[in-house]
Amino acid sequence: MSPSLSPSGARSWPRTALSVAELDDLDHDGVRRFVGALEECGHRMLWIPEVAGREAFTTAALVLGATRRMIVGNGVARALERVPKSAASAAQDLAAGHPGRYVLGLGVSGAVRQRGIGPLPFLRDYLDEVDATIARRGGTRAEVPRVLGAYSAGITRLAAERADGLITFLVTPEHTGWARETIGPDLFLSVVQWAVVGRDRATARDVARSRLAYYLTLPHQIAKLTRLGFTEADLAPPGSDRLIDALVAWGTPEQVRQAVQHQYDAGATQVAVSLLGPLDDAKIDAYRALAP
Repeated sequence: MSPSLSPSGARSWPRTALSVAELDDLDHDGVRRFVGALEECGHRMLWIPEVAGREAFTTAALVLGATRRMIVGNGVARALERVPKSAASAAQDLAAGHPGRYVLGLGVSGAVRQRGIGPLPFLRDYLDEVDATIARRGGTRAEVPRVLGAYSAGITRLAAERADGLITFLVTPEHTGWARETIGPDLFLSVVQWAVVGRDRATARDVARSRLAYYLTLPHQIAKLTRLGFTEADLAPPGSDRLIDALVAWGTPEQVRQAVQHQYDAGATQVAVSLLGPLDDAKIDAYRALAP
């Protein structure tokens, strides 16, 4: 039986999860096989980032249909890419069609300023329209659990006011501690943690740099990492060793678990591991080894 996903029961979401960027590189049948294998390994929750190719809600529907018990969250859907009515209706239908198994994740970047509005007022207004759409369709706020992707103080506080939780990505345990202090002791906080399993440190850094290259071109990611104390030298492509080592866990499955523990100690409710590197047999073995 799936855990309750109501606002009052948000902390019953699994303590461990995965964030799976691999879906952008798989066709329809490949996605079904991959997520089915993850469920068979024992994983209970997946976050689906919206990055390079796949659309957030159709991909969530595909993953929900390909698994039997897996909880699936958009982690996160880009609010700028769809009007609130579309996001709300899609999320409401997914939650109704898969009771207890779907979580709406929403996020917005600083690119919204090109529309003459800041990220915080934009997302606040967006949530107002999401709630209004759900209500017009006869639903309630509690029926569509949601989290916000946030790094700024304003949107982090908005998550505490208007969502069931917060999800963060590419952050250090120090940021996790700050987020926990900002949202209070009870709100759900998921931290996406990059990891490389089965490689030495030098190889793990190379794998991480290939994935990080895209994010070092994004102004909102640069701004976030600067706030975390990284310098221009750290953030200059391809990223310093100091930056890589602070953001990426590496080594054996046990060493990765030990690194992940730092995020729990800092206040994370959940850590969602995102394994880097090509999707091959060794990576599937790593997913299997990391299953709860």
